[in-house]
Amino acid sequence: MVAAYQVQDPNCGSLPVRLAAKASRFIARQSRSKLLTVGAGLPMVTFTFDDVPASACERGARILEEHGARGTFYVAASGCGTPSPEGSRRASIDQLRTIWANGHELGCHTYSHCAVRRISFDQLGLELDRNRSALRQVDGRIAVRNFAYPYGDLSIGTKRYLEGRFDSCRSTHAGINSGLADLGALHAWPLQDAALDHAKIADLIAETTRRCGWLIFFSHEVAESPSGYGVSPDLLDWAVGTAKKSGCAVTTVADGLNCIRGRGNGE
Repeated sequence: MVAAYQVQDPNCGSLPVRLAAKASRFIARQSRSKLLTVGAGLPMVTFTFDDVPASACERGARILEEHGARGTFYVAASGCGTPSPEGSRRASIDQLRTIWANGHELGCHTYSHCAVRRISFDQLGLELDRNRSALRQVDGRIAVRNFAYPYGDLSIGTKRYLEGRFDSCRSTHAGINSGLADLGALHAWPLQDAALDHAKIADLIAETTRRCGWLIFFSHEVAESPSGYGVSPDLLDWAVGTAKKSGCAVTTVADGLNCIRGRGNGE
């Protein structure tokens, strides 16, 4: 049986538990088998939202649209319409349908937001299948092609399995994707008021432009007083505007992959 929405972070807990999670992520990142060369086209910036709080669909999507941009929203569908541990409400299927219709991408975050390193491949397959079925309530034609690891937790085995199921898998390991990018664990920076300020965001975008790379941001809720995992509307708006002014293409993950492979021109 697939569990309900899970909120226990495997990166917390006792020292042995934290060290095991850290070692697993490190070893998996060193094992790179699904690579893509980044750096021949326009520099790119992508804004992603995990767990998809309702505020990300409402305020976050609207901010992106005001800049003529779209984002990628990684959904763990068992949580749709339920409260998050931070107190915000997660998006409903209707809200997901609205952003999908407006051109945003829906990605997979497992069904129950489970740490993939801790379950069997059979259980993981059920998680992915159930999430795909739930997202087809948004639109029966939807094809969910990109994944983000809940809690950033991964192992070599699950990374290999997920590489075979998705075009890309996004990690929470900070970095800019350039040169040979690892599609099994794309680098990403937390776009959170608690983690980044204007100066650091500007530096990251400038470095992305210099390296002709791909900068992926991730966040959760979009609120005036966000939790440690969320971003304020003003900071999100400033980051999107700065990326656009720098000459970067602001793309979804799917469109970014298409641009790198020469199948699109970005936004």
